[in-house]
Amino acid sequence: LEFRRVLFRSVFMNIQYKFKSTLQVYLALMILTIGFTAQGAEEYTQEEIKSSPYLQSVLKRKGEQYDTSKFRKPGPYRIAIAAQGTSNSWSALFDEHANWYTEELGKEVISELLYADAQASADKQVPQVEDLLAQEPDALILVPMGAAALSAPVERAMAQGVPVILCASAVETDNFVTEVGTNLFASGAGLANYMVQKLGGNGKVLMMTGIPGTSTSDVMEAGGKAVFKKYPGIEVIAEQPGNWSTAEAKRIMETWLVKYGDGIDAIWSGGAQMSQGIVSAYLDKGMKIPPIGGGEFATGFLRQAIENDLDYGAWQYPNAMVVLCMDAAVNILRGRLVPRFIDFVDHIPGTGTFSDLEGRKYFNKEWSDDVFGPILFPKERLKKLGYLRK
Repeated sequence: LEFRRVLFRSVFMNIQYKFKSTLQVYLALMILTIGFTAQGAEEYTQEEIKSSPYLQSVLKRKGEQYDTSKFRKPGPYRIAIAAQGTSNSWSALFDEHANWYTEELGKEVISELLYADAQASADKQVPQVEDLLAQEPDALILVPMGAAALSAPVERAMAQGVPVILCASAVETDNFVTEVGTNLFASGAGLANYMVQKLGGNGKVLMMTGIPGTSTSDVMEAGGKAVFKKYPGIEVIAEQPGNWSTAEAKRIMETWLVKYGDGIDAIWSGGAQMSQGIVSAYLDKGMKIPPIGGGEFATGFLRQAIENDLDYGAWQYPNAMVVLCMDAAVNILRGRLVPRFIDFVDHIPGTGTFSDLEGRKYFNKEWSDDVFGPILFPKERLKKLGYLRK
């Protein structure tokens, strides 16, 4: 893959950890992934699989490859990206990784990167995809803002002969080439398992989810609830979408603290932006923060965790995965066999689960609170975006 060559040429020299060699960085990152583990496929009950079309699809596609010979054509290529857009720093860094990687590959590989900013809205994204397809791109990379709403546009793209690569989220149709991400059901379940273990199987918990309608949020929620359902001593006393917004999460948590006070034993959070808001609400009230299942490689959250000695379990959903989506697009257009499910954990070192025991080693004091790692592009690009501390 193109990504592997770029990775070892430049990524680890810029990933901002203070190690002396590429090998040390690689080994250290691999060690960091030794934390709590996500639920394995062998642990899924038949009821869980039957009730989750997403889980059925992922488990099936993990063993499949797509014959892309019908899409083969000479380069360079025009690649379209229908992205989440600049709704938060995660998506802004996703876009920057895409721009950087396009430059790394060069004009002889990707001649033009077509882009649409959905502003985290499925309603906006549907016509944007139609506009992108009207420009006749060679491939479409899609970050679906609604699993149901974007299914028909995906079908139309494939019918038009434009291969679709799903990136960071899924749709309800199986008619696409590949998906880059991770098993979201397992991610949600892993965070819930962390909480259950911390509570000894008994306690009152809250759930704060992401943007309703996106598979990243909905499937993780389903995975978390599947675990809680197995423990009669676990009571989910409230749940609400925080829409991956720190400010919104803080407002919701402030309301919950008024209602439940210190009767909250643990909190499941579907994203570190929301976890930051949750922690801020507790700090403002001067209350003890319970264990959180919902940390990430997010600088703001890691800073809060270190300063306040938080107990947490973390998953990762790196914006850097877009480079794998772009690699998949190029490989498809070169007619190569492509796996139908590409898990970034298998390709980007150090992107597995971790807990507060390992989290301190991820923290980078040079980064602003808005940075979600790992960052694969040079430090200078972070500075230009205003994501370095002054």
